[in-house]
Amino acid sequence: MTAFLKTIKVKHIFAVVYLIGLVNFIIVKFFGDIQKVIDRIEMVKLQKKEGYWNLQLIPFRTITSSMNSCHRFGIDHPSSIALITNIVLFVPMGFLVPYVLRKPSFLKTIGMSLAIIFGIEIIQYVTNLGATDIDDVILNITGCLIGYMVYAISLALHKKMNRGFRTLS
Repeated sequence: MTAFLKTIKVKHIFAVVYLIGLVNFIIVKFFGDIQKVIDRIEMVKLQKKEGYWNLQLIPFRTITSSMNSCHRFGIDHPSSIALITNIVLFVPMGFLVPYVLRKPSFLKTIGMSLAIIFGIEIIQYVTNLGATDIDDVILNITGCLIGYMVYAISLALHKKMNRGFRTLS
């Protein structure tokens, strides 16, 4: 047990806390009132009985609708906010995944990020805690790509700074 605790680092704890927060914010949406979570599940079950499934598999349908709402009603419209939130919430993942991996790479980061994103979408569908939307996957992976770019740039700057300091001494 002590060897395990020695291998745990702050970055791992931060990644776990981020994932727990992400799952709560996206899937469970528990913010102090469990009845709201239960009511949401019941609403989705009722919609399924009426033939309205919590599933949208046509790429760019939701994104296009959100962009139109943004254009017509402004950026503070709920669908515009959802569009931006679906990107912003996943920027940390694109940074954290390679930071936590022993041998980080772009492909490993995108693969692991996609696995987590698809996992979230499947859990939403199966548990009736949300809607499964292919556009969420597109927006979420866009956020991860932005996060990975931040990681790659910060890594390059760090290496450049370290090289600069070594040449001065």
